[in-house]
Amino acid sequence: MSSGSFFADVNNPKPVLRIGSSSGQSGAVELSDFVVGTQGAQAGATLIEYNLASPSGSPSGLWDVHTRIGGFRGSNLQVGQCVKTPGNGNVNNNCIGAYMSMHVTKGASGLYMENNWLWVADHDIDDQSNTQITVYAGRGLYIESTAGNIWLVGTGVEHHVLYQYQLANTQNVFMGQIQTETPYYQPSPNALVPFSPVSSLNDPDFRSSCNGVSGNCAAAWGLRVVNSKNILVYGAGLYSFFSDYSTNCSTFAAGENCQSRIASLEGSISNVNIYNLNTIGAQSMLNRDGAQVAYYNDNVNVFPSCVAVYKSG
Repeated sequence: MSSGSFFADVNNPKPVLRIGSSSGQSGAVELSDFVVGTQGAQAGATLIEYNLASPSGSPSGLWDVHTRIGGFRGSNLQVGQCVKTPGNGNVNNNCIGAYMSMHVTKGASGLYMENNWLWVADHDIDDQSNTQITVYAGRGLYIESTAGNIWLVGTGVEHHVLYQYQLANTQNVFMGQIQTETPYYQPSPNALVPFSPVSSLNDPDFRSSCNGVSGNCAAAWGLRVVNSKNILVYGAGLYSFFSDYSTNCSTFAAGENCQSRIASLEGSISNVNIYNLNTIGAQSMLNRDGAQVAYYNDNVNVFPSCVAVYKSG
């Protein structure tokens, strides 16, 4: 668990757990049953920075390694400090709990992840009533490994401000049964605050991309893929259940209008294949360079909207 001023500067982020001393360091590791967390305001905390380049044919592995940001005893990000305030778009800076959950850096390669949950608290799990809270963390899982060979099996990333999964300038990534949830408080405030986009991290710029888009556009991406190739998504549930803590937006009868968009492919994309894409609460299920590819109402299923197969070419 991180705490204190060392991890509190949003303009100078620091890793809480660094795996590999520098990006591209050669080596292998097996980790299981870790929880990495933060205590109090930690706007500069990157919970896991993964740097290792593992030998070909012998990947490293993370099993049951999770990030947990707020919502538990000792985090100082509980109902007593970060109670939800529907209708109030002001940010409580004391509840900015992290900069990023996990960063797989450019030189990293050969990583297998299984049953990993990168969670920003939507409720206080140590409160008897599981009371909902508002905690802010900027980014979920960011993969920019240039070589790739990354396997994600049964992973979930939830409630980060800008995105849950982002792949940029990477390749050879398998994502099996991924699951996301958008922050419950958005759009009050929306994804324009409290984290400004950082170009070196390929952050989404909602001010630009939302120009001309109707509805609740500045909301966290579930999945964003930028300038990448050889990506296989084998089962995805991208969910937006709430708008300002109300579930009135996340049904077919309501028009699935919690947010305008939830998945995006951008730039130079090659051999990106998505099987069994399921969305809730989003009008557009998938966008390609800003253009809508799949509309929720054309793909109604029992509970979510569902697209069986998408191939980028």
